[in-house]
Amino acid sequence: MKLLLLFLLSALLPAQEDTAAAAARAMREGRFAEAERLYRALIKQIPQEPRLQLNLALALHSGKKYADANAAFAQFLKTNPPPGPVHLVAGLSLLKAGRVCDAAAVLETARRWQASEQVLTELADAYAACKRYPQAGAAYLAAAAKATANAGRLQRAAARAYWQARDYAAALPLFAALRRAFENDAEFLYESGDTLARAEGFAAGLPLLERSVELAPGLTPARGALGRALVEAGRHAEAIPHLVAASPADATLLMPLSRAYKATGRVEDAARAEQQYRQSLSAQN
Repeated sequence: MKLLLLFLLSALLPAQEDTAAAAARAMREGRFAEAERLYRALIKQIPQEPRLQLNLALALHSGKKYADANAAFAQFLKTNPPPGPVHLVAGLSLLKAGRVCDAAAVLETARRWQASEQVLTELADAYAACKRYPQAGAAYLAAAAKATANAGRLQRAAARAYWQARDYAAALPLFAALRRAFENDAEFLYESGDTLARAEGFAAGLPLLERSVELAPGLTPARGALGRALVEAGRHAEAIPHLVAASPADATLLMPLSRAYKATGRVEDAARAEQQYRQSLSAQN
């Protein structure tokens, strides 16, 4: 996103005016390192001018020096500017630096300036990365309501966020509405099938989980969900290879694996799986 908020500064000395003009010109021409150097020089001369911190932050952000940009944005935001595009750019800079929860707080202010599709989508992404899944789902849906070309993608993100929040009642109708559009998307089928299994019973989710694993045999979480559902459906022999493949990444699957082994007469394997499960619990405590 190219958003440059370059302010004209009044009451500058002639030499400072020349430096400010040169910095603005460097920004317009994409010479961000030079703009950074010039703005740092001006800040040393006029440390009381917060708008120079903003211009420096924009130069750093444009030059992809996000950690330094975040420090400069923070200095400017201490002046409590009204909600505006600066909050969007500051939030994006925090996202780029991986400071997702801090980004969400700043983007919430940007939303008060403009609840556009872009702002809502960036805010939803920040919520999701910060594991604030219910808020992410609501923000994705709000963005989808304003979207022209990306509504389906945003609704799909909302469905995933509600699934991650374990709000299966909210996720279920979204997955159902999108099923035709994502009928060959293995991850969608896994999440949709898992939602159905948890909301309506394991038998309801089995066809989607089976299709997901058929499309992507290496999708380990889907194999785990399928294995668990097969155990609940009494199809123990079919469940075992899926649970064996998925249990190294999810120790909770060792108990249904133990059940499947026991139901198929593999008593020693059942005892071994249960022992591994108990050892994993001890290691966590």
